[in-house]
Parts: sequence; C-alpha cells; structure tokens
Amino acid sequence: MEQHDFINGCIKVENTVVSIYSRLMQKLPKHKEFWAELLREEREHVAFLSDVKTLGLVTELEKMDYAPSMSEIKKSLKLTNSVNKRISDDPISMKNALKLALKLEESMVETYSNELIAKLLTCEDEATYKKLLADEKKHIDKVRKMMKNA
Repeated sequence: MEQHDFINGCIKVENTVVSIYSRLMQKLPKHKEFWAELLREEREHVAFLSDVKTLGLVTELEKMDYAPSMSEIKKSLKLTNSVNKRISDDPISMKNALKLALKLEESMVETYSNELIAKLLTCEDEATYKKLLADEKKHIDKVRKMMKNA
C-alpha cells in the first residue's frame, strides 16, 4: 500500500469526524461547548497528520506494529460519511449522538491515527506526546461521562 494513500485515508476519516462534530455542535446547542472541544481536538489531529504528510514523515508508518489496511480505512470512511449524512438529514438526540461519537472515537482508524501521532511525537517532544495520549483518553472518557449524564 502506498504510504501517501494511507495517510490521506486517515486524514479523510479525521476530516469527516470534524464535520460530524461540527454538525452535532449546531444540532445540539445545549451541549455546544462539549462538541466544540471534541471538534478542536480532531482539527489538531488533521493538522498534525497533514504536517506528517507534507514533511515526508510517512516513513514512520513502517515502524508501526499494526496499521489498518486500506480496506479498513475505506470501511471507516464509509461509516463516517454515513454518520455525517444521517446527522445532516435527520434529527438526533444527545444520547444517540454520544453513542455515535463513542463508536467513532473507538474506531480502528481513529485509534491508529492517534497512535501514529503519539509515536511520531515521542521522538520529538515527550511532553506533547504525553499530553496527546492523555487528551485521547479524555476524549473517550468525556463521551462516556456525557453518556451517563444524558
């Protein structure tokens, strides 16, 4: 698999998640700050992955223990596009929005993208690496906590 196709696929998935959180922020204004925070963090992921591609750091992909296949990336993209369309076309409750967000956050491509970001940062900036790992755990924890309160 071409590494640039791979990183482009991950970026597309992340960008679609950004779009989903943007729609949820608009559709669920009572919880706008919650969705806005998730959206900002996803935008940071997109920016970082774009920098990896631009700076030619995709060779780091070879060092990863596991990477999803292009088939899995396409499946994740299909899922995120489907969720995005459903959210744009239909009303959604906070409870269902949180279920979808958790499914997205726990998806293989999302997990892999975050691991890739974390591993690339390990070499350069340990503090940023630790912050990213903590932020990702908080991401999932935030969604789960909000699910309990919804």
